[in-house]
Amino acid sequence: MRKHIGWIALDIDGTITDKTHHAPPQVVEFLHTLVDKGWEIVFITGRTFSFGYTVVKEFDFPFYLAVQNGADILYMPQKTLISRHYLDAKAIPALEEAYRNEKEDFLLYAGFERGDFCYYRPERFSPKFAEHVKKIMSVSPEPWKAVKNFEFKDGLSFPLAKCLGAKTAMERVSNYLEAFPHISHTLIKDPFATDIYLILVTAKEATKGHALHSVKEVMGDGGPVIAAGDDLNDISMLEAADVKIVMSHAPPSMHSMATIVAEHGQEHGIIAALKQAIEYA
Repeated sequence: MRKHIGWIALDIDGTITDKTHHAPPQVVEFLHTLVDKGWEIVFITGRTFSFGYTVVKEFDFPFYLAVQNGADILYMPQKTLISRHYLDAKAIPALEEAYRNEKEDFLLYAGFERGDFCYYRPERFSPKFAEHVKKIMSVSPEPWKAVKNFEFKDGLSFPLAKCLGAKTAMERVSNYLEAFPHISHTLIKDPFATDIYLILVTAKEATKGHALHSVKEVMGDGGPVIAAGDDLNDISMLEAADVKIVMSHAPPSMHSMATIVAEHGQEHGIIAALKQAIEYA
């Protein structure tokens, strides 16, 4: 039986990926050596399963994958479902009301067992954001379904809603959503644009920190926890770790919580940071 040392929780985009949005071979090989030594690797991402899989399919070792901020947690490569927390249908009216006086729109994701469909309403986006949506579609492996309205059968649930808009608009939407305790939401900058912001909306339990706790609880293994991330939706995961790695390009507000500040993923900075973190752990 392989020995167990502890846990390493990693964001994907900007943490382990390079400018091609894939994990460099050097990072893949290094993580493999850590697994061989007894570390359990948990990738926790805001990506869908389909999009996340374009990165993690390169890993030829066992690991955990929490997608859409932990809405689904799977043991890989078997794709065994460990935990699930989805939004119920009552989140849709709340989002509709949040957008009542706003431009643009939000997206709804169906979940990996329903094909990772992304539902969107093309006519509700301005020309600028319509072009941005096309850009997202071009790099996303999941299928997109254009609809006129978000009207679904009773009981249908979703892992994630993604709000799009300008920063000030997304701040207003975020403030509105504070009134709904059954959901979790995080405002972040869109990784594919310089002036577009996102709000990732999930079930209350679908956060990166909760995902990390869930995996540890289900597996029953302890040991030190190392976590690494680069955006605001990574904060709950970092808070749950003994050693916190914050990437150098993360928002300045996150740097104060860092045990280690790592160079950008494009420079393979996660490798040096993890080596240092293991010494601390």
